[in-house]
Amino acid sequence: MENLKKAVCEVTGLKVKPSAAKKYFYRVYSYLLYQDTAGLLETLDYRQSLDKDEKQHERYYVFRYMLRLLRERHPNHFRTLNPISN
Repeated sequence: MENLKKAVCEVTGLKVKPSAAKKYFYRVYSYLLYQDTAGLLETLDYRQSLDKDEKQHERYYVFRYMLRLLRERHPNHFRTLNPISN
């Protein structure tokens, strides 16, 4: 969970609890799955391209990529997905 928390902090600048970061991960993943399938496929391609060293912290790198992708492609939705709420 610390990897997810670190990714949220790095991309959004917010400090969250590990449980909130996990919920946020599932919200972002669900959004990409149902609303931006091309973005989800890009994320999977990115996951495949990780080096052996990066594979140890795969969740961090993949979630950080997902957050940045959402921030660039869907900035309005990125702002509405608040990791602290709920």
